[in-house]
Amino acid sequence: MPGLSITTAGLVKRYGDTEALRLDRLAITPGEVVGLVGNNGAGKTTLLRLVLDLIAPTAGHVELDGVRVGGADLGWKHRVGAYLDAGFLVDYLRAEEHLRFVGGAYGLATDEVDRRVAEAAGFLGEALASGRLIRDLSLGNAGKVGIVAALLPEPDLVVLDEPFANLDPGARIALEGLIRQAGERGATVLVSSHDLDHVLGVCTRVLVLSEGRVVRDMPSTPGTLAELRAFFAAGGTA
Repeated sequence: MPGLSITTAGLVKRYGDTEALRLDRLAITPGEVVGLVGNNGAGKTTLLRLVLDLIAPTAGHVELDGVRVGGADLGWKHRVGAYLDAGFLVDYLRAEEHLRFVGGAYGLATDEVDRRVAEAAGFLGEALASGRLIRDLSLGNAGKVGIVAALLPEPDLVVLDEPFANLDPGARIALEGLIRQAGERGATVLVSSHDLDHVLGVCTRVLVLSEGRVVRDMPSTPGTLAELRAFFAAGGTA
């Protein structure tokens, strides 16, 4: 299947009197690799959680391939892989056990899961080789397990929140390759990150959020990094 499209209509999320996000209209086409950047509190993670149906909107809605998120049709969930934080991990399992669990939930045979995990062994490194429980791994190594779990079923939509955080330089470069592979096979990818260099290394489009709104929507070009650096040097607001 091709990647999933993402559209929002009148999307608003409030927490009490605080408006965390307002997106009147956003459209992401199948196969786009989109980076979300912005200062803390800009609304990036809120948007990801709304896309994944982890929180309910105050108003409006998100649609994935024309299916309303939060509605009765849950078929889209089998086409999505995501890692936002450690809450996505079963931390009393070892990496191999967790990945087999995730693969089984998507209907993958154990031998196919093991094959895909073996392909990602270089990226997983000690997270896999050590045999430790996930809860005993460093933040970076635990994050690697979550990222590989999100990519494991080769989903049509990949959603990652700050995937480059806590990774060493080699692992960050390897992760760029994994994200590119997902895009090359046609998946839609949505990545939130503070790391401008790595976002621009993998994304074809960048959305800049400030105070819950998209204030810049730009293609990733050789001049985009300089433009973003100037924007955030000036405060990163609309």
